[in-house]
Amino acid sequence: MKEIIPRLLNVSIVFYLLMMGSCSKEDVQILNPPPNSGPTILEQLRDNYNQLPEQAISISRDQRVYAQYTGPTERYNHRVMGDGVEGGALVVVVDSIFYELTLTDNYVFEDIRPRLFDVDQDGNLEIITIRTEVTQGAGIVIYKVRNNQLEEFAFVPEIGQSSRWLNIVTMNDLDDDGIIELVWVQTPHIGGILKIAKIEPGELTVIDELSQYSNHGYGDRNLCLSVLTKENEEKVFYVPVQNRDKIAGFKYRNNALEIVSEINQTVDFSKVLSEQYDFSNVITTEDNCIFVE
Repeated sequence: MKEIIPRLLNVSIVFYLLMMGSCSKEDVQILNPPPNSGPTILEQLRDNYNQLPEQAISISRDQRVYAQYTGPTERYNHRVMGDGVEGGALVVVVDSIFYELTLTDNYVFEDIRPRLFDVDQDGNLEIITIRTEVTQGAGIVIYKVRNNQLEEFAFVPEIGQSSRWLNIVTMNDLDDDGIIELVWVQTPHIGGILKIAKIEPGELTVIDELSQYSNHGYGDRNLCLSVLTKENEEKVFYVPVQNRDKIAGFKYRNNALEIVSEINQTVDFSKVLSEQYDFSNVITTEDNCIFVE
């Protein structure tokens, strides 16, 4: 594979405190770890793996879990985030133990960095990825460290057509029933279908869906176009409508998505959504907000 020229030059390892909803450019920080007698986890990830151009690494708040895509490849030329460089492998570090997973040649991680969230609420973070099959388009795969390796815990099947993508909106227990829901927008550039499923082991089945919503602009690397809040003791998430002239707010009740508000505001898809409107009571979680200039 030919050498891939990074799109970002002289980039330090980026430390993402994952701030769903309230993510801003200031949430992206350069981490300067304290000196010690050996290489840090970040140094090992930088020096021992062929990183993607962004060098984006997800790190849990307690700094026990790290995750990054590696093995940059151009075998899938969709360019949904501006170029043809995608991830061919995944590296996860838990309590200083490294776990590696390499995809077969018909798959790529069509994403910037993995997300971390305790989807089964067992006290351990799972790794949520956007994984694409080159002839069937994007799906979602949740990996779990089990039996000393990365194993698939649950997945959203691929869309069914090449050059079709999806972007995650949020992961949370939206109806407070003890089970985490996963929300995403399928084909955000083409009629954007907002979908929701409960996260349980195995294939994730769509419970409800609505069309004409979007949380991504083609070619952008801003995946921060959703916000999760708590209003009157209920969780409300917001995403832009497809034509970008409104922001819609949703609750999840009785196994259905319910539109509860519409904010008349034009959305700039190159900017973080939470910076474009003064949302109240934003819930910050370690899952989704990804922004790379």
